[in-house]
Amino acid sequence: MEFDASLLIHAGAVAYIIAFLARDELHLRVLALTGSALYICYYFFFPEVPLWDAIISSSILIGANLVVLSRIVFERTTLSLSDDEKQLFDAFETLTPGQFRKVLKIASWTVAERPTELTKEGTALDKLFYVFAGSVSVTKSGKVFDLQEGNFVGEIAYILEQPPSATTIAPRGVHYVSWDADALRQLGQKHSDLGNALIALMMRDLAAKLSTSYQA
Repeated sequence: MEFDASLLIHAGAVAYIIAFLARDELHLRVLALTGSALYICYYFFFPEVPLWDAIISSSILIGANLVVLSRIVFERTTLSLSDDEKQLFDAFETLTPGQFRKVLKIASWTVAERPTELTKEGTALDKLFYVFAGSVSVTKSGKVFDLQEGNFVGEIAYILEQPPSATTIAPRGVHYVSWDADALRQLGQKHSDLGNALIALMMRDLAAKLSTSYQA
């Protein structure tokens, strides 16, 4: 029994129809690639002479889809991130890998060579900090306590755009990440979904601190 090559064109059409119904762009692109590949097989095997013009056109569509598909996969995976960057990404749980890469581009990684003042009570804050490794000393209302790694520093001042209410010192050897506050705000304004994800992340960090403080 000979294979009916015309089934390829029908299968390709079905793949395209399902692709147009798909809401997820990754699924759409994969289905479109499948449809184009089936069309190429049909154009090559079904006619007596391969339809090279149609094959070339479909191949160009496949190439364009592959470019976009590679970008989508890159946006959704942590490929190319270093171990430290992956560890930091785990803390940015409200962001997608693609959003995190945008934030990472304007981040500065620092190991304190001497006791370094990150924030000063009542003084305008121009940076947002994240304690990556070690702990920092926080002085607030005359009380001194340690803030362990895995916490933001200055998130309330960043959100409210007001001077910080505490003074924070990073002892020698503490590893922290910082962002220019204005640059981070501009990034959030340019990409509103990213900006909302950042605010949600900082509010979650603040809620965790308040919960810990209440329990203590």
